[in-house]
Amino acid sequence: MSCFVLLITDPTSMRHEIEQYARGVCLVARPPHQLTGEDWNRAALVLIDAQAAPILRDRPQELPARDAVILLADPEDQDEPDLYRHALTLGAAHLITVPDGSGALRTQMSMLAERPALVVAVLDPDPSGEVGTASTASLALAGTAAGEHLGLIDARPTRLSLHRALQRARYDAPVASSGSLRTLFVNEQQAPPHDAVRDAMTDLARRHAVTLAHLDPHQSDTVAVLGGVDLIIVPVRARSVTAQATRSVVTAACRATPHVHVHVIGDAADTDVVEAVAAGIGAGYPSMTGVAPPDMPEESRHVDVQLADTSHHRQLWEVVARYRPRTSCPV
Repeated sequence: MSCFVLLITDPTSMRHEIEQYARGVCLVARPPHQLTGEDWNRAALVLIDAQAAPILRDRPQELPARDAVILLADPEDQDEPDLYRHALTLGAAHLITVPDGSGALRTQMSMLAERPALVVAVLDPDPSGEVGTASTASLALAGTAAGEHLGLIDARPTRLSLHRALQRARYDAPVASSGSLRTLFVNEQQAPPHDAVRDAMTDLARRHAVTLAHLDPHQSDTVAVLGGVDLIIVPVRARSVTAQATRSVVTAACRATPHVHVHVIGDAADTDVVEAVAAGIGAGYPSMTGVAPPDMPEESRHVDVQLADTSHHRQLWEVVARYRPRTSCPV
């Protein structure tokens, strides 16, 4: 097999949707009536639009059995009994609704990328968004210091702008290492449309090893963006780690992608909570780390300490490194 994904579909809208999850992967689209046996056999992964499935089933010559076949369906069609008959007949191992199940689809395709790119969303449940701003800036600082080439999207206007956060941390591009950072900042008070954010994420991910997106989990359109994300980091203060707002954001994130990490930041009074989180017994979330930065006497200095603590930057970056896709195709 070759390292390309075959998408069998007629509607151009489906191709546009799938392209947003195929970063770093060669995607070949074929209408069902133009499918060749060579395409079917050589593809590393075959995606079949449910609308094209009846046409494939009616081919004069039955398609040979093969592994790595996924049937794609619209959420409105997921209860149709024919979907399961299509899946069984065509040998599909998975039935995925798009965009609802796009996180699982992205995971499947990222393993086939020659140079897997990673898109990380930072979702701060607090209405102020300041911890999320500082965490996004910290990730950018750590990544460039490690020599990575990053894209950064600030799609959440907050009182502390991401641009100021980078300046306050004495960020000076280009850094001493070989890393680079390309930034797209929000200038208006309202978050940009989700289509613009998703297009920007896709564009940056084509050219950068890691793309960071600072998003507002309370915006109704945010969920439409998360399907193309590989990892979601939820940064919270220790006192809010088990709050309902945090649990709601984590639950929504888990529906979008299997990789969700809660990062808890405490102060001297919260040391026990942070240690419990770091030990993995905190709030029962899928993945957690905790840190209690030193010298944090007042909450007003919380963001400054977070931005100045380079060891904290590295700890956050280790989370990203842990979830980076690994290619399964020979290169």
